[in-house]
Amino acid sequence: MRSSSLETPSKINLYLRVAGRRADGYHEIETFFFPLSTPSDTITVSETDIPGISISMDHPDVPCNSSNLCWKTASAFAEASGIAPAWNIDIKKNIPVAGGMGGGSSDGAAVLRILSKLYGHPLSDYKLAEIALKAGADLPFFLNPLPSKAEGVGEKLSVLDCEYSCPPILIAAASFPVSAAWSYKNRIEQSPEKVSIAFDDIFSAYKARDWQACGKLLRNDLAPAVMKKFPLLQMIHSDFMKSGACGAEISGSGPSLFAIYPDYKTALSARSSLETRYSGQVRFIPAF
Repeated sequence: MRSSSLETPSKINLYLRVAGRRADGYHEIETFFFPLSTPSDTITVSETDIPGISISMDHPDVPCNSSNLCWKTASAFAEASGIAPAWNIDIKKNIPVAGGMGGGSSDGAAVLRILSKLYGHPLSDYKLAEIALKAGADLPFFLNPLPSKAEGVGEKLSVLDCEYSCPPILIAAASFPVSAAWSYKNRIEQSPEKVSIAFDDIFSAYKARDWQACGKLLRNDLAPAVMKKFPLLQMIHSDFMKSGACGAEISGSGPSLFAIYPDYKTALSARSSLETRYSGQVRFIPAF
């Protein structure tokens, strides 16, 4: 029986502009997807003697049934390829659950990547992307997780013309989830200075590796509502800035926050002091 594993990256949104709501209820966005190797999950797909799909999991808040994105993508792969499933999918979680860092999407995409390799790539890249998009708007990005611009509902992807370089980033992983549906539904107006920031502004700063400028140009149109609902996030944001961050923002629909620092030494020093201050309430994860 064969098995294969993948470390699945997380993501942050260095820029997220909500352009409007579509007739089908989804929102048009423009975003800068940025992959992180840390935190990551581990996905292992193993062939079994038992027909069907099973999921094993080390996190109590993630379902192990057909509502799991890994189950959905595995089932869709089986149907599209004509391969009868007899697979166990083991998920080791480290990416915050419902934290705005794409953990479930990354895991679901990893299942497609593993199965495609195990069975000799029976489906085209186009078909894999189609399956991924049906499962969730963020999934296509994780089939090829490189710094990318995404538009539409997130499915119009363009890999950015730049060399990958991870800024000194510190993640604050809060212990409570926030649903993307809530964040979009309750979105409130962004501040005028944030509205004036365009995608090309932060992309130019990233390309130049100007972390000070990147910090000042972070934008997330979902953040004001999430910050208002959860004062703890406002406190963390303030403490990030006091600890020497160039800028801080919520990732995706939240509640995870990230801060960009001018250098790795400052980021690690901030982590030490913040862990003491928030003892056990919040995980602080260096993403470099």
